[in-house]
Amino acid sequence: MAALDFGMALARGMLPTSEKAQKDLINLAGGRNIFKSEDWWSKQVDKQIKEGYREVAHTSKEFLTASGDYLPGKRNVSTSYVQSSPFGLITYSGGSGPLAQSAPSYNPIFGYSGGWQQRTSVSYDAPEGAIFTVDPRTRQKQYISRDIDVFGSSGFPGSSRKDYTASELKDIEKSAKAGAKKLKSQTEASKSAQKKLRRGTGGLMGKARLPGELPSTGLPELGSLGLGLEQGTLGGKVKL
Repeated sequence: MAALDFGMALARGMLPTSEKAQKDLINLAGGRNIFKSEDWWSKQVDKQIKEGYREVAHTSKEFLTASGDYLPGKRNVSTSYVQSSPFGLITYSGGSGPLAQSAPSYNPIFGYSGGWQQRTSVSYDAPEGAIFTVDPRTRQKQYISRDIDVFGSSGFPGSSRKDYTASELKDIEKSAKAGAKKLKSQTEASKSAQKKLRRGTGGLMGKARLPGELPSTGLPELGSLGLGLEQGTLGGKVKL
């Protein structure tokens, strides 16, 4: 069974056309250029059709380390609330005191009370060994990082799966049929080329012996030594 990466499996019509579903498959495979068997791709798509595909729960960051590998950083999430006032923005992030008495309360219909707006900020702590440079002006560390998609798993926030729509399922069926037709055409073309190659190397041309080669009997090439009769002449022999 052939091993295929994401692009090859997609070209064969084995994968869905939904971008979100494709992201799920790439994540499961471990990357776009990771090779998996045809059976593996088929089983993952079947599971998506039955259970739905995983959606991205949130994005995270990975940091480049001295070993050349990227390692995930620690994700820190903080929530605060802001309210407009004649004196500017008032920020509430918890605690006690006079401000806490007017702390925002949430209503599923009207949102946060008192004109409060929720703000969420995310920061990351780089793992040990992460490569960094120091900004000469701010003297702050600057890390080499990349954003990654994090998919929710069972028991964690964002673990919901999304079912395919009727049109997406129709696209999968259509793509699979087109891929099967394309693969059949390529197989027939390959068989035809091999047949022509065998035909070209067979027959008289295939059995012909190049000058200088010995036949299978081990006898010399016909005519290279004359008729095998010799006649003596003055000073030498003449081949007939």
